[in-house]
Amino acid sequence: MSIAALLGAVRETLAALPEPAGSAVRARFHHGAETAVQPLWPEIVARHLPAALAAADPRHGLVPALAAAARSLRWVSYDAYPPHLIGPEFASGHAFASLIGEEDAPFLVDDFNLGFFLVAPEILYRDHRHLAPELYLPLTGPHGWRFNGRGGFAPLPAWEPVWNPPMRIHATQVGATPFLSLYAWTEHAMTPAEVVLTDG
Repeated sequence: MSIAALLGAVRETLAALPEPAGSAVRARFHHGAETAVQPLWPEIVARHLPAALAAADPRHGLVPALAAAARSLRWVSYDAYPPHLIGPEFASGHAFASLIGEEDAPFLVDDFNLGFFLVAPEILYRDHRHLAPELYLPLTGPHGWRFNGRGGFAPLPAWEPVWNPPMRIHATQVGATPFLSLYAWTEHAMTPAEVVLTDG
């Protein structure tokens, strides 16, 4: 029941997204019948998700819906990056849970991935890129963002959508509060991301 409620809260959140992310994600948003997943609750999630949810604005229905469903999701790390390039702090300091996707998700669809992403405080998610167009909708903030591998990090508040077109280089410097975000990859969802070495 909580997974279905979370899906409904995501749908309502997407309905209010501005352009260009709004139409891009809504056009690809679909799901099949709910399927059983084996929940996974690693230490990084147990340590940092409660603080992230406590810091997120509960007036947004997505926050209490995620709090109710979080332990029913499968939280895993993204292991496509070489650890020596992405950095050991990020490699061991993050987790994501797919809500809609091709594997480990309660709703299985092809070539679309939507879920939640958590990063521990004060961690740098280094410059990277991927073929998938991507939405971030941070539930916590502010956190620092850099695009195209140049310049310093600009702070963006919670609930400020970030839309990354294909192959746009981007990096995130997490602040004192854990980074918690809704994310979506609208196509090329199984194509791995890659670290980009920059001067920054």
